[in-house]
Amino acid sequence: MKRATGRNLNNLIFSFFWWFIQKISPKRGAKLLYWGLQSGAFPNLSKQDPILATEVMGLHFNSPIGIGAGFDSEGKVIDDLIFMGAGFGEFGPYTLERENPVTETFFLPRDKAVLVQSLGYKNNGLINMIPLFINRRYLPNIIGVAITSTAESEEENIKQGRVMSYLEEFDIMTRKIAPYTDMITIDFSHPETELSHLITDASSAVPLLKAIKKAAADAAPIQKPKILVRIPLTLTPLELPLACQNLLAAEVDGIIVAGNMALAQNKVNLSKQLYTGQLSGAPVRRYMIEMVSKVRQFTKAQIPIIACGGVFTGMDAFACLAAGASLIQIGTVLRYDGPKAITKINRELATILRQKGLSSVSEAIGVDFY
Repeated sequence: MKRATGRNLNNLIFSFFWWFIQKISPKRGAKLLYWGLQSGAFPNLSKQDPILATEVMGLHFNSPIGIGAGFDSEGKVIDDLIFMGAGFGEFGPYTLERENPVTETFFLPRDKAVLVQSLGYKNNGLINMIPLFINRRYLPNIIGVAITSTAESEEENIKQGRVMSYLEEFDIMTRKIAPYTDMITIDFSHPETELSHLITDASSAVPLLKAIKKAAADAAPIQKPKILVRIPLTLTPLELPLACQNLLAAEVDGIIVAGNMALAQNKVNLSKQLYTGQLSGAPVRRYMIEMVSKVRQFTKAQIPIIACGGVFTGMDAFACLAAGASLIQIGTVLRYDGPKAITKINRELATILRQKGLSSVSEAIGVDFY
């Protein structure tokens, strides 16, 4: 997506101004960052280091570093970030219709973290986003779309007189988005929804995921999108093997280890005293990497894993690969370090690969297991 010359800003001046505002007010800095990306304040990448190129799920990625869901649910800057060096991007997560729950966001600069207190998914609704995906489909960028549901179980729906179950909701969303995306992620990671408990139930999760795969194949038979599942970091040692067994049975194309976790369920030391919410950023990194290695073990390395959570450096990214991830998603680092973090992580990761005598990203995957 070429930016109009008349809209270009001086990158150095903008970067300094953004850095100054962000130090005063992280929330205002986040808004300014989005505006800068849309306005063309940051230059496109001219050439990517070839050592970062990798093949995953039958797709070619120029870099394993991508943008995770939640950073750009409005779909305004993902493509700009990909042109700046990200290997892929994920829009969403979206419910079928627009949802606007009461949401409070806390920026924790000392911890390099963000905490979101919300009872649902604040988004414009997938049905309202379809025109955007139709208009951007000509772009070469690899993108995914995360979809989810806040509907209750079918039994609860009947009790409350609701017409649509999450089964029907996912079928509709999958058929609508399948022709316009390379990947569809079913988001099971929000602890306030029925789906966070469904992932361990074989009688529900496996038929649901198989139905979604069929819907995707029906809607896009020529270029069928890959079906991924995002799992929560809060799965217990007893639940995780069950979840992995279900994902193997459903033959999903990939697993995303979620980049956030419920603060109330985990003892994390933070600079600010907070008790509830979805925590993302540096404090969740070690939990995420541990789960990546366990998922690889329980799936016997048969399903590609995407690591998401607290990646700030090339060494963080390499640790994800070594634990068993094939791709990595970032988000919080962009809020604190700006879009140049993409270039920095790519450059550092390429250097680390060469220093360790590796010739490709794929050679680094799961090296801790050999």
